[in-house]
Order: sequence, then structure tokens, then C-alpha cells
Amino acid sequence: MPIGATIRILRKEKKVTQEALAEYLHISSQAVSKWETGASAPDIALLPKLAIFFDTSLDRLLDFDQRQVDASIDALIRDCEKQSRGDAAKAERLLRKALERYPNNDLLLTRLLDTLQEQNADKSRSAEIIEIGERVLTWTKDDEVRIDVLRILAETCRSTGEQAMAEYYLAKIPALNFFYYEIAAAVKRGKARLEQISLAEGLCIDKLACMLAMRKQEEIDPAKRIAIDRQAHELFAFLKNYPTYREAARIMEWHWDNGNIMQIYQ
Repeated sequence: MPIGATIRILRKEKKVTQEALAEYLHISSQAVSKWETGASAPDIALLPKLAIFFDTSLDRLLDFDQRQVDASIDALIRDCEKQSRGDAAKAERLLRKALERYPNNDLLLTRLLDTLQEQNADKSRSAEIIEIGERVLTWTKDDEVRIDVLRILAETCRSTGEQAMAEYYLAKIPALNFFYYEIAAAVKRGKARLEQISLAEGLCIDKLACMLAMRKQEEIDPAKRIAIDRQAHELFAFLKNYPTYREAARIMEWHWDNGNIMQIYQ
């Protein structure tokens, strides 16, 4: 809704005339009339005074609904995932287009960082990843976004051999002995609780497999490396006995056998 129409609605709600509003703002009543007809718009410096006069927020005055913005961004991210189908280069193009509409959105920028990291095997995108990540950290108020960006920055610096910087970012990530899904599983009830339990289980299984892969990377004894490989396959075989875990175990085993289970840590 144009701001002039919003001003007219608020003025009617408050039961004041255009002249009374104009007198409060020290402008002409003709100026108020032009706002309400859409012929012109108020100067940005007058917006706080208008909000005070109508006892409302700037968001309402400007007809800004964060819920609509969040819903639009969620839809853009889902559409990006659907169209790109794992193609990081295509996902990058779609995300950059979405960022033209929402240039400083935390979620879109974090998704862009993920796609850049996927394409950073030759380390050519490292500088851009760090620049965008640092920019997001200066303004984000979302703890989840902050932690995810710090993770990406730490992994990027490690991959380029900047170990000191990697540990600098790592030190900014809070060391927790619990995570959201675990707490949510304890707090929620019914179907919502079962959903959180499934998410927590899947994440724990995924992380266990990744830790085994890291242990194998660090092990220099060939016999012990073979033993770790056997341990991983025993884990996958065990999990495939249970319908709840079968598909996740199958996917993880495929990634293990193809040597890319550690992809997000590379």
C-alpha cells in the first residue's frame, strides 16, 4: 500500500483533519493532501514524526510486513533448491538474482556462501567467501546465521592453509554440549516431538560418520585405517537393519565409498 494511503487511513482512525496533521508537521495542508492522493510522498525526515503522531511503528507506516518478507525469501530458497538440483553454479546464479531483490538478507547470503564453498576446490573463491562472510557478521542478529558463517569462514581458512585465521573464527563459535533439536525433542510433544527426534538422530548419525572419516584421515597406520573403514561399514550395516535409519545409512555409505562424506569439511 502506498504511504499516502496509509497516512489517510491512520488519520481517519485518529479522527484528525489534514490541517491538524499539517500544523503538527509545520507544513501546508496541501502537502498532506498530495501525499494522500499519491501526487507526492513525505520527506524521509518526517517519517519518525508521523510515526509518533499516529502512535504507530515505521513498519506499519511504510506497510512493511517482515512475515511477508520471510515467506518470500523462504519461497525463493525452495525454488532455488528445486531448480538447481545440486548444481552449485546454477544455485549461485539464482541466489545472486534473489539478492538483487533482498541485497543484505542473512539467509540468502549464507546460502550463497555454501554454494561458493562447494565450488572452491581450487581455492579461487576463498577471498570472496571471506569478504561476504565478514560482511554478514557485522550486521546479522541471527545466532544460527552467525554460527554457520563462522563455520564456513573457519573451514575456508583451513583449506587455504591459514590455520591461525581458521582457529580465530573457530574460537568465536560457542562450545555447546547440546543442540536445538535435542532440546526441542525434550520440550515438544506429539508429532512435533517425533519430528525433532528424527532430525536429532539423523544429525548424530551423520556427525558420527564424519568423525570416523576424520579419524581415518589422521591415521597413518594402514592397518588401523582399514579397521576404521570396517567400523564405518559395520555402522552402516547396523543402521540399515532399522527402517527409520535405512535410507540415511544407505546414502552415507554411498558417500563413504565414493570418498566425499567429508565434503562440507573440505
